Amino acid sequence: MTVYGDGLPAGSFARVSSEFTIPCPELLFLELASVMDPAALELVGYELCGTFSRDPANPRTGGVTHGLSPLTSVQKIKDYLSRCTGIRGLGAAWRAIERVRDDAWSAMEAIVALLLVRPQNEGGYGIGELVLNERENTPGELKRRGVRGSRVPDIGLANLPVGFNYDGRGHLDLGSIPVETQSAGEIKAALAEVREKYVDDLRRNRELLAGGRIVMPVVAEDLMEYGGLDTVILEAVLAAERLTGRSGEEGARVRRALDKRLSAKRQQLIWSLYPWTGGRSLGDY
Repeated sequence: MTVYGDGLPAGSFARVSSEFTIPCPELLFLELASVMDPAALELVGYELCGTFSRDPANPRTGGVTHGLSPLTSVQKIKDYLSRCTGIRGLGAAWRAIERVRDDAWSAMEAIVALLLVRPQNEGGYGIGELVLNERENTPGELKRRGVRGSRVPDIGLANLPVGFNYDGRGHLDLGSIPVETQSAGEIKAALAEVREKYVDDLRRNRELLAGGRIVMPVVAEDLMEYGGLDTVILEAVLAAERLTGRSGEEGARVRRALDKRLSAKRQQLIWSLYPWTGGRSLGDY
């Protein structure tokens, strides 16, 4: 339990019943700053500022709810912290919120975004300038051919014409079809639905490329295999350099992050955050 005498702004608590009061999202983030691993706290920030929610009883491997309204935003948390004084965890909360970005739509894309944003000496790639789920318009010539008017990459980099989509198992979920209990017609219909999603993913990538954004799909295997995400990020840099015909500071920064020592630290961080049971024993990276 924590007892506050002063130091908290007005509106820090919300009464949900005559007997029950909870902290506002911004105070929750601050309170967790003094007890959570910094990277885990940053993921909580992505959740509070995003449209997904992890299972409260089993946040690592439990189910995830999508399509929610964000509880707060990065700017609201910063504004709140600036009005707090003398509260335990305030410094840690400030450091963590600098690595959070608004509008993550899934827990896995939040992990990828966190790795891109984090400083290199803390397991990241040091790419701070990115946006999540920003809608990009399709070129007019394609629209006139009946193509969708816009597409949304999960992650777009501001200083490189590349982006990333986390294509989880739901994007080609053949394992979801229980062939032992379904008829041939039902299996055929289920396979058609899976293919429809897969085709849409391919078209999404083509349409974004036509608009100038190279989208690199990221899959679970890229995160779990040692150095797998490093390869994807390097592929993105190489593709951007070939598209623009030049090498820039962003590409040089990414290459510095691929140092063997930094890569080893990053992989331990990835395994510690990934939603699998083994992650519980890898938190001390």
